[in-house]
Amino acid sequence: MSKYSEEKFDLLVEEVQSGRLSRREFFRRCALVGVSLTTVVQVLEATKALAAAPTEFPPNWDPYPFKWGTNPIADNPDDAIKWYLDRMKDSAVPDTDPSVVLTEDEIKQLQAMKPKVGHSWYALAVPAIAGWNSFWKTGVSKWAGDVVVYDNQAKPERMLLGTQFLIDQGLLVAGSLAFDWILFGESMKRFHAAKIATTSVATSPSAYYPPTCICMGNDVSEFQKLVMPIAQFFQSKGYKEVEAVWLVEAHPSWFSISRQTGFQRGLDDPKVQEVCKIKIVDTKQVLENDDTQAAAEAALQQHPNVHLFIMLAHQYVGAAAAVRSAGRRDVWVAASDLDEGTATSLLHGGWPIMITYSLPISGSGYADANVMGKILLGKRVPLIAVSQGTITTSANVKEAYEKDWGGNQIPWK
Repeated sequence: MSKYSEEKFDLLVEEVQSGRLSRREFFRRCALVGVSLTTVVQVLEATKALAAAPTEFPPNWDPYPFKWGTNPIADNPDDAIKWYLDRMKDSAVPDTDPSVVLTEDEIKQLQAMKPKVGHSWYALAVPAIAGWNSFWKTGVSKWAGDVVVYDNQAKPERMLLGTQFLIDQGLLVAGSLAFDWILFGESMKRFHAAKIATTSVATSPSAYYPPTCICMGNDVSEFQKLVMPIAQFFQSKGYKEVEAVWLVEAHPSWFSISRQTGFQRGLDDPKVQEVCKIKIVDTKQVLENDDTQAAAEAALQQHPNVHLFIMLAHQYVGAAAAVRSAGRRDVWVAASDLDEGTATSLLHGGWPIMITYSLPISGSGYADANVMGKILLGKRVPLIAVSQGTITTSANVKEAYEKDWGGNQIPWK
């Protein structure tokens, strides 16, 4: 079509979508300006979807439809942990469930709505978080009219700013990634008060106030599975029992608590102990990598027979640095996340990183986008959508990365 014809066609589309122009007259006028029959049919299908799709939630629509609604679920961290552990049992579905996955018809309805969606992120500089943001954006770009992002820059004091920014955008649903689940309670209260549905990726955003849906891995189950391969590794080295030092985050989130819960269950498993008993001889609280490195260096002096450090978060970098500096080739690190550090160690023989858990980056990112679409269509979504990550060693590091990063090849050598 000529530029003149394109402009005329755009006006005709507006007329038919507004209801001021009949379908028959739309066909006739499109023929006059040279629009193909295929294009006309596509426009009419989209118009039909637009008419069927809500432009805003009904007055009685509840963005928090579960029985607990917007009420506090706990008033202390221990009760919050128990509540979420129970919800993993009775309110979680896989991210392949129909209540999570958007159908083609639902995508068409969303495309006709052209909704605005937004997400706040906890530091896009971290590869995993940048990955979640990227896959979420890819997912919502199929149907969203506008996409807004707020980066907290890993500063908890910016979390309320991000919350208010999303509220001020006039969104019907907002996403978040907030590791500081105690501090984020105030943010969730604001979302509840504004009647904005909320999703979160990777972890529960709040200890005390439930979101509409959480898209994450089952860290309790998966980190329990992480223990047996460790025991088998040490058995292959001739050990029947090894000493380990556990480095735990000083300000734990649900993310770290669930991992620790699962890993402890693995340590307590009689089947694991039959292979090789892993004996925790010290537990140290750590903050960031410098603190972790110092704690690991001290542990190597205090416990000369230690053979394993357990650091189930990004601070594994400090533990690995301490082991390398000491030249202790008989000490390994159980880590988390398949990033450049863990991948490089595993690709080059697995020292000092012995094993890690590859987070389901693409899975939970896409699930977050899909759930947002379901909510915008007024559909009931699960409280927890579970994506499957991968236990990763030197034997499967490339395959694990490709699986959990949406088919991308590992970028590090």
